[in-house]
Amino acid sequence: MTEQLKIVLFSEVNSKLGSPFLRILSAHPMIQLAAIVTSPEDMVCSYFVQDENQVNLQVEAGALGIPVLRPARVSSADIVDALAALDSDYFFVANFQQQLSSELLAIPRIAAINFHPAPLPRYAGLAPFFWMVRHGERHGAISVIKMDEGLDTGPIIMQRQLRLSGHETSIDLRTFQEQQNVLLLLDLLPTLANGAFTCIPQDLSRRSYYGRPKETDYLLNFTLNAATVHRYVLAGYRHPGAHFFLPDGTRIVVLSMMLRHDLDMGTPDYPGCIVQTGTEIFIAAADAWLQLLTIEVNGVEKSVTSVACQFALHKLAR
Repeated sequence: MTEQLKIVLFSEVNSKLGSPFLRILSAHPMIQLAAIVTSPEDMVCSYFVQDENQVNLQVEAGALGIPVLRPARVSSADIVDALAALDSDYFFVANFQQQLSSELLAIPRIAAINFHPAPLPRYAGLAPFFWMVRHGERHGAISVIKMDEGLDTGPIIMQRQLRLSGHETSIDLRTFQEQQNVLLLLDLLPTLANGAFTCIPQDLSRRSYYGRPKETDYLLNFTLNAATVHRYVLAGYRHPGAHFFLPDGTRIVVLSMMLRHDLDMGTPDYPGCIVQTGTEIFIAAADAWLQLLTIEVNGVEKSVTSVACQFALHKLAR
């Protein structure tokens, strides 16, 4: 029997990517999962906090008898020493938001590997699913890279292309990328077994990098064209949600809209103009009308035709 690869997994404690990676690596006959390194105590990844079904990698790893490290600073000397003592072949980084130092990257016998949900060298950085939806990308990818000291700059080991419909929300895309990353992991493990994988350097002249979305990235601007506003709503779904403000300061969180180029409602008075016809609400963008479909009411997604939205509708139509 071929000797097992010894792997340390790095992932956020509530990661929907880390959870299936943990299960696969802990059960795979080719792998010895030596430890998992996850978020500091009392910290979670914001990507998943509003998901209906939550995961906890510390609990899952504990049930499997896998050691768990939750360092406040992953590159601290005591953590470097603890990981060096494990004598691992690989580090696998799958949705882990602390940067690994050069001392950590030098520990695994073969390589530190990062699974990144984007078509590197494009969309390096955080929350690529948000930025890809916001920009209306129709072609995506997930990438596996051999890590270096840069942020998502290492050479590409494997990349799987993804075709997008253009109608995905950021959660839709994030979930699709997670599923494809799991399949990619299963394809990759045999290739890594003998350490004879090849790498292709990234063309960093094509690189784009994005940070964590800011509050202003979720603010809707109706002076933009309707297609752009619609993309911003898809990208903002569902937490914290794309939003705009009524003149009285009321914050309206928009969870879904529909482009309505078919409407014969005349020229709006101004971008952002709101019109109600029966139970339907329309908002004018620079070039077309958008129909408001659902908004957030007390943390719950509600149709604008529902009873729960009547107060909000009243305010919108005033």
